[in-house]
Amino acid sequence: MTEQLITEYERKAKEYYEKAIEVLNKKQEVSSANTRTREDTAIILDLLDSSMVQKPLTAEQVLNTDTWDGLEKDFVVCSEHDAGRIFDRQVPRFPILVGPLTRTTGSIKGFLNAIDPEANIDFHDFGLDASADVHIPRTEKASDAIKMFKDENRIDPLNFLDLHILKDNPLPSFLRQRKDFKILEFSHAGKRKRTSQQNAADLDRWTSFQLLASEGAVHLPHIDHHGMNTVVFNEEGHKLWLMWPGLGLDGIKKWRLGEPLQGGLPVYVPPGYVLWQPLGTLHAPITITKCLMRGRMLLHSSQLLDILQYTEAEIKDPDITNETFCRQIHERMKGILDLWKKESDLPELCQKTFKWPPSETQKECEKIYKVS
Repeated sequence: MTEQLITEYERKAKEYYEKAIEVLNKKQEVSSANTRTREDTAIILDLLDSSMVQKPLTAEQVLNTDTWDGLEKDFVVCSEHDAGRIFDRQVPRFPILVGPLTRTTGSIKGFLNAIDPEANIDFHDFGLDASADVHIPRTEKASDAIKMFKDENRIDPLNFLDLHILKDNPLPSFLRQRKDFKILEFSHAGKRKRTSQQNAADLDRWTSFQLLASEGAVHLPHIDHHGMNTVVFNEEGHKLWLMWPGLGLDGIKKWRLGEPLQGGLPVYVPPGYVLWQPLGTLHAPITITKCLMRGRMLLHSSQLLDILQYTEAEIKDPDITNETFCRQIHERMKGILDLWKKESDLPELCQKTFKWPPSETQKECEKIYKVS
């Protein structure tokens, strides 16, 4: 069964890698000069040219490996059950494609029907002039934006944003009962009554999200907010998730200084599958057909130093990510650091609520927090 899963994945990944190139080449041919369609797809096509579909590892291969050091640039394809076994051992620093999941999937039609037609929607329109500041999304009434999305004759892609409020967004089963991934919620629970609803929602707006994009929509390379771990579930459509795992913060800084990206890993995410993207992963998703996804950004309590280091880098270089800085991260980090200090003062034999970074990094975390 495992070998069949790997073989089928390889076949599909190669097929949709070629389809992605075909879709983007077609957009290049028919789009107008100086649009985001023309310019952004050209960048992604160059990156795809230096990328190659790889044979994934199995869960057994990584579980039978004594140390996971050096596996950061690999990735795994496995079942939900085997993903749980991997996370039982430790938080993986390599990508994992998990599926097919048993959870119910949504549909693009149902999702569009759930949107209030009178509400405003933010979206990226790739038909805008790339010489302007087009990476700031445009806002339209939902009924007008949906009409544009449904237009089969439209050349330029659309990418809808801020759709997080429309559906419940549970974690996949292999992550659901792991309290160390709930540290952000825990740090805020006691302060919820004292915080305005608008401010309290700020962090949740991007830790839980939906993605809806039309054929040919691309993201230029970026990391997610604060270097968070990300899980994305494909409900309908086909997505190629181009990524550069294992670069680390130093590698990402070199890229920002002009070092070319080479050897990307294109991961095909089929409908009904979920992708685990480890913290700090540079990525550039490509929409092959109209596609609806939902996702969560996650912090594991043991990764506090990593997240603070990525936050510091984001403050110094905001373009390292493709979203605005989150106001509430400062408040949440204060709560987490206070909890860590409280637990570190407990007697050695006392049970800790969360798994923390090495104790010798506590002062460094506090220092970064203060300057950030």
